[in-house]
Amino acid sequence: MRRDLTKRYSSLFEKPSINPISFVHDIYQTGKFRELGSFIVWEIFHKLRLFPKQKYLNFSQSDGLTLGDERYSDMHVNEESHKFFNSRGLRIKRCDHNWKRIFIDNNGNIYGCLYPDDRKLYKWIDNRGRLMLLQSFPESIKSIVVSSQGTIFVCVPGAVYKSVENEVSFRKALDLGSSESFFRFNNGMTETPCKTLIIGEYGNVWENNRWKQLAYVYFSSDNGETWERSDYLIGQGINKHVHMVKYSRLLNKLFLADGDNKKKLWVSDSVGSFEVRNVKWKAVNKYHIQMGGYTSAVETEEKIFFGTDYQGGTNFIVETSDGLRFTRSIVPDPYRRSPIDNMVRRKSKKGTEIWANLPFSTAHTKCLLMYTADDGKSWNKVIEYTKPAHSVSLISSSHEIRDELYLSIENVRAKDRVVYRISDAE
Repeated sequence: MRRDLTKRYSSLFEKPSINPISFVHDIYQTGKFRELGSFIVWEIFHKLRLFPKQKYLNFSQSDGLTLGDERYSDMHVNEESHKFFNSRGLRIKRCDHNWKRIFIDNNGNIYGCLYPDDRKLYKWIDNRGRLMLLQSFPESIKSIVVSSQGTIFVCVPGAVYKSVENEVSFRKALDLGSSESFFRFNNGMTETPCKTLIIGEYGNVWENNRWKQLAYVYFSSDNGETWERSDYLIGQGINKHVHMVKYSRLLNKLFLADGDNKKKLWVSDSVGSFEVRNVKWKAVNKYHIQMGGYTSAVETEEKIFFGTDYQGGTNFIVETSDGLRFTRSIVPDPYRRSPIDNMVRRKSKKGTEIWANLPFSTAHTKCLLMYTADDGKSWNKVIEYTKPAHSVSLISSSHEIRDELYLSIENVRAKDRVVYRISDAE
């Protein structure tokens, strides 16, 4: 949909009083009939209770925290918040720096940009406790990745920069397909064991009454010095962009999810059996209703989890252990209409946790931050909130699973934003 289309019809199934002529025109022009058809089928199944109860996400008995209309976003002032986390074996601590997004390397160093001035890249060294400015960029920083060889990649609208000379300076390494394009934080860049870097381009550019085709995949086998661009997805009729690209250690394969309008999930052959730059993708789903268009993915020792991108419709968490058979769980109300925007792993004392954020709400729905500690069998509510009042984001990324994660909570009306570090309770 055009940028305002999803917002305009986000409450379609709640307030169906819309102009039918305008609605049909917009859906036709943006090629959304496939997605609308899936939305309607899922809505009917949900309303008529045709989905089996066991197909819905299973939440633990206890409720999470609720962010109301308080004139603050700092949970530090609320002792109940700390008791809540402690009861789950977790510790929450307010950070000194108001990070917007960060990448943690294998040595525990943090590379990130701050809020609200997100054009500057900083490095925070854990064992020294000091913040260093590395570089200022011409645009807002959208994504940060540190490769296995220690090179820092910073994505801003239209370009990707890489560090040179031991982080002293940066140079532009890649021009993307439009000045508005970038790769999505924590989901848009990956690396294979043979150190091939892969980027999926994300952009929303409406030109001449159609989407500009930006579904490019970029490959580099020399640590980002040079890049090759593949338009394979565009040749398959993908008319918009790439949501997610992930290398799976579990299956030794690449997974890729495209955006509008077909929203397919693609999988490669085993990495190592081909030249990665010449990868041939196989579509997992032939039809839209079979699931695709995922905006987030994460894997544990036994499964890969995907989160859907159906804002205003019905959303699912989909899992697979072999890349062939996929099991989907429906997000229940009142969170059902929110896409699973991001998922992050955390290594706890008891095992691997998966944290997921559902940051979209309508007049009659809510947002949710949640996590699972048993490979998706049950989920724990952490923070329930509504989009007009608050914004919650998972802001940390890393290659290796870490024992901490970072999240931000913003009181939108009060313009108060705080960053927290989640770790095991001592």
